[in-house]
Amino acid sequence: MIVPVNGRHGFYLASLFVMLFVATNFVNKFVLSVLKFTYPTIFQGWQTVVGAIMIKILISAGIMDPITSNLTRSDIALWLPGMMLFVVSIYSGSKALASLSIPVYFAQQNLILVFRQIAVMSINKQITSIFNYIMLMIVVISCVAVIQTDPYFNSEGYFWVCVHLISTGLIEIYTQLINTKLKLSIYERLYSCYIYSVIVLAPSSYFLGDALEAQKFPYLYFTKFYVGCLMSGVFGLCLNLCAIRLQDLQLKVLDLNSLVILSKILGSALSLVIFKTFLTGSHALWLLVNLLCSLAICDPNFDNSSPNIISLGDLPKPKIPGLQLHSMQQDMLKIEIRK
Repeated sequence: MIVPVNGRHGFYLASLFVMLFVATNFVNKFVLSVLKFTYPTIFQGWQTVVGAIMIKILISAGIMDPITSNLTRSDIALWLPGMMLFVVSIYSGSKALASLSIPVYFAQQNLILVFRQIAVMSINKQITSIFNYIMLMIVVISCVAVIQTDPYFNSEGYFWVCVHLISTGLIEIYTQLINTKLKLSIYERLYSCYIYSVIVLAPSSYFLGDALEAQKFPYLYFTKFYVGCLMSGVFGLCLNLCAIRLQDLQLKVLDLNSLVILSKILGSALSLVIFKTFLTGSHALWLLVNLLCSLAICDPNFDNSSPNIISLGDLPKPKIPGLQLHSMQQDMLKIEIRK
């Protein structure tokens, strides 16, 4: 049984997540916008190759449990739409980030919260609170206002961010639909997405012409280009693994959704210093409204009032001579700690 953690370990892990989130997006923005390597089939294919190799290394080192050992074709087929949507999501996200500023990209990404709430309400039959509903409406309105007030308006960038939002939102909905039927663990889903992405993006780089165009890239033989691509893949995998671990720990103080928004607020502020970004007053105001209202939205699957439950199997068993408990009695004994 997983025990919720609220102490120092949880704080360090949450801090690591924030740093990885900011670092991953900054490295991606550096390669895509500063170096102008706008070939997403190659860039995202490289990232997923690095991620898949790292997962194999972690398994070989004994840090991660072996995956895909007892999977059947039906299990893989059930997750196939999720893998397809994942490829579309990372491809379109790369195209969007290359054209949009980091604060705008983060603000538009918050529309995924709307998809999440729709999935919860329609599939799990959970009605959101009036406060959540108002915050979601303000997020939608602020996203439209951000587009209208953007001094660097780029129609191609906003088109790709729409594709990114739809594909990512559909992943949220599809995962909710098949959650009870899907036998793949979250690690197996991630690894399957990486492998599928490599299989799809590798030939696509030739069919779409990215492989030929990339040969003319001016920084092709520069060390900073390869370091940036490598760091992007490493940070991306570490970010995913850290997010999975945070979900497992079930932090009572802060849910993962709020942690992501906090990371976006920090990343947006730092991006104004690191990357050249010009903001008008109205544009900055709507960005701030978007991020703050997104932070106020409560995760419908997050319950910060539930007590910590520790099973007897998680505690050291006392060595008392002559005392033997039946297995059923052991399962029935639990300690409930209420604060």
